Amino acid sequence: MKQNLIFILSTLLFYSCGQKPEQKTSFNTKNETITVRNAHAMAYHFNESTVYLFGGASEKEVFSDLWAWKGENWQKIDVTSGPEQRTFSSLSYDKKNDRLVLFGGSKVLFGEEVDQNNLLNDTWEFRNNEWNKLNPVDTPPARAEAAMVYDENRQTMVLFGGYYINGGEYTPFGDTWEFSDDNWKLVSNEGPSNRHGVSLVYDASKRAVILFGGNTIDKQYGENSGQTWSWDGEVWKKLDITQPEGIFNSAMVYDNRQERIIRFGGWNGESRVNNTWIFHEDKWSKLDSANSPSPRNHTNMVYDESKNRVLLFGGHDLENVFGDTWEYSSDRWKKLIESEPLQRIFNGH
Repeated sequence: MKQNLIFILSTLLFYSCGQKPEQKTSFNTKNETITVRNAHAMAYHFNESTVYLFGGASEKEVFSDLWAWKGENWQKIDVTSGPEQRTFSSLSYDKKNDRLVLFGGSKVLFGEEVDQNNLLNDTWEFRNNEWNKLNPVDTPPARAEAAMVYDENRQTMVLFGGYYINGGEYTPFGDTWEFSDDNWKLVSNEGPSNRHGVSLVYDASKRAVILFGGNTIDKQYGENSGQTWSWDGEVWKKLDITQPEGIFNSAMVYDNRQERIIRFGGWNGESRVNNTWIFHEDKWSKLDSANSPSPRNHTNMVYDESKNRVLLFGGHDLENVFGDTWEYSSDRWKKLIESEPLQRIFNGH
């Protein structure tokens, strides 16, 4: 009885100091191995020094699982419920509220038939090892392949573009939304032309969101046809710089230590590429990528602040889906985990 009383008093004292017990992630103990996949979502959780990966599609099916990378391997997280299976969702870390925020996506990768009902516009948070569905008063229309990033200066999520289905055709959006205080707000219908598959990061040195590329209606591909835009919270501004080739579905992160943007891969309108680009002091520079991952799109990567490196996983080259894990550090690519590519099964997933 005395021991129980001491425990209760110590717990009350702990909370009275404004602290909470450390939340521990519940990992799966079955030693499951992550599958090959593409069109998955990834985000870096700053306070946990952990990279999270959600959903995506393997060579034959779509997932709703959640994985964590703490520096050596991928571990599956046990959750009792959460978002349904999906591809092309948007996932970012909300630093103000110490949580992951997920929005939208598609129930399939492409599917045999173009179906508007496959698109989603639900908003979820992952916090304290639990998924919780949020209920904003307003919300963007259902879409997939939108880009979303957290603006640290203004403490809000910024979401741009994506596609919807119109008359049986994939049709891109050109709207900009922001999410704060658990509600979405449409903030702009001007700026970059309608597009999906853009690359989007928050540049802390500029205190602005930087957008590159995307799949546009007028197919802006080819040498010097890329577009780099900046969002300051009020207006989009196209940067008057020498642009690289137009690309969509490339992966892009912001390197906080060196105050630069790193971009890899994507589709140039004719083929997948495996080029690595740096954007620094308003200049794009193509780097030597002899030892880089193979050409691919629908991959994803994040900047791991705790280890000062970029982490990349998966993707596809149309025929094969990848499950390899790479790091980019000191301007060199290094494969961390080998994985045999699997041939994609065109089954409407």
